[in-house]
Amino acid sequence: MSNLKHCRMNPEQQQRLEREIDRALKALPEMQAPERLLSRVMARIEVAAARPWYQRSWSEWPAPGKWTTLVALALIFAGVCFAWWKAPEAQFLQPVLSRLHALTNLADALWSVVGALGGLITAALRNLNTWVLVGCAAMAIFGYVLCVGLGTVYFRVALARR
Repeated sequence: MSNLKHCRMNPEQQQRLEREIDRALKALPEMQAPERLLSRVMARIEVAAARPWYQRSWSEWPAPGKWTTLVALALIFAGVCFAWWKAPEAQFLQPVLSRLHALTNLADALWSVVGALGGLITAALRNLNTWVLVGCAAMAIFGYVLCVGLGTVYFRVALARR
């Protein structure tokens, strides 16, 4: 720690160093882009500028296009909200709603099973000896490293030039 105290600059030295670096950087000549790069960049800019307004970013659209899409999206959102509100009353949707209800019951049952298994695993882990858990973790790490190593070997053998 004491060595770090000697490495710190006082503010005057730091400002002088910053001025010297700034002068050195400003004295460097301006670099030119390679001709191939310049032509490719300019071609991409021209292609982007030639695209029609509806293929550009939404922020570049003309005002009537923005307002039209905004109103259309608001109407679609209102329609979805209305349909969601009135869906339980619609007779033709009853088979779909009963199927959705069955699916939610299935999801609820699966969630209960997952919760029970989680509780079982938690209780088992609390009652196991610490060395058993360390051994299991070591075996898992060993298996992972073994799979990565063998996968690397097989990959290199498969891509080896013959």
